[in-house]
Amino acid sequence: MEPEVSSAADLTNIPQPTTPPNMPAETPVVQQNEHTILIVEDDKILQELYYDRFTAAGLTVIQAFDGLQALDRLDSHPEIQLVLLDLMLPQLSGYDVLARLKHSMATRDIPVIIVSALADVDDQARGLQLGAAEYITKGEMLPGVVIEKIKQYVLSVPGPTAA
Repeated sequence: MEPEVSSAADLTNIPQPTTPPNMPAETPVVQQNEHTILIVEDDKILQELYYDRFTAAGLTVIQAFDGLQALDRLDSHPEIQLVLLDLMLPQLSGYDVLARLKHSMATRDIPVIIVSALADVDDQARGLQLGAAEYITKGEMLPGVVIEKIKQYVLSVPGPTAA
């Protein structure tokens, strides 16, 4: 609902949009020296939880809801410094995303933290063998601990520099 304006003086009190015109609201605006992570999670509730917690912690978050979207985000956002990756995804599994990410010269050095409901030792070993930096089983770690782990990785990587 728009606020009513009764005089010209009231125009200064109208809230201004936070995104520039012609830019979709869901497109994150990355500023110099920000730390950017990609969250790949098909559960919308978990995706919202991660987004809220990580943005509150000062990180820029880019979201993907399936494996193909994750690869697209990695291609179109070179500022991504870390990937938080679920394994059970539509379109393309997290294992396949990880294998492609580590195979590409452009993305092979991006740390990947797997956060999955798959708790089997074989699943964990496979994720680590494919190049994941860490493997976290969902429900075993509080979001604050995950945020601290992510900060350890992204704060050791310099933010993007102005061209």
